[in-house]
Amino acid sequence: MSLCSQPPQGCGALPSSLCARPNFCGHQDFKMASIVPLKEKKLMEVKLRELPNWILMRDFTPSGIAGAFRRGYDRYYNKYINVRKGSISGINMVLAAYVVFSYCISYKELKHERRRKYH
Repeated sequence: MSLCSQPPQGCGALPSSLCARPNFCGHQDFKMASIVPLKEKKLMEVKLRELPNWILMRDFTPSGIAGAFRRGYDRYYNKYINVRKGSISGINMVLAAYVVFSYCISYKELKHERRRKYH
């Protein structure tokens, strides 16, 4: 294992097989994109060039989609509802979503009612 020769610009003490900056330290055998396997990365950790492969690794079966909704609900519940020092922010978010959803559903009726009022 050889180390990068230029610590300030290169990768410092990383072995050449793990060098993330091949242009700076001269290593041409750049193969290491990340240490964490792509399948285990969260969406915010995925690089743009890795995104298509990451999407293809997701589970799009009905049970996989249901599991994703369940995890999302659990995260929301634990973050906003089931907290030690409770606040009304989680409930406010649900109420705001309900108001927007209701408005979208009744938009046609409201639009016709507004036209009748001004004519």
